[in-house]
Amino acid sequence: MARNLLSDTKNLFNHFKNRYPAEGEHKLETLPVLSMTAVELANIQVSVGLARLSSDLQCYQRHFEWLRRAAPLLLRPMEHDITTVHSRLERLLKRLEHLMTKLSLSRPNDPLPTLPAHGTHWSVVQAGHAIVHSFHLYLDWASRVLVLIRNKL
Repeated sequence: MARNLLSDTKNLFNHFKNRYPAEGEHKLETLPVLSMTAVELANIQVSVGLARLSSDLQCYQRHFEWLRRAAPLLLRPMEHDITTVHSRLERLLKRLEHLMTKLSLSRPNDPLPTLPAHGTHWSVVQAGHAIVHSFHLYLDWASRVLVLIRNKL
């Protein structure tokens, strides 16, 4: 499921990049940060890994919802791609919640980030680049984590 979402996100990323080319790297402070070494990744615990995935994916879900509300006309050409990514993200979150319930793990209660007010079209494009690029990198990591967790169950 995560690999399919990764593929859909790659398509959205390429579509976004082609539709709104923007030079440089765009950042958004409210996005989750990956800071795990290969050794830490290999030794990840099921409970910690699932909690982190759930929390981070909820954060990305909120960012995608913000992006859709921020500039619906601007993003209309990519509506299908965004909807596909968002619905797959929701399904993955539901699967994670089901697995966490099955394993009697508590859901993380991390506070959701405060997202910026809707700005100019250019600021939304920059934020969109940051969100989609970061999510693409995150899903690559998440796919690896889910394989490691599956092997530990």
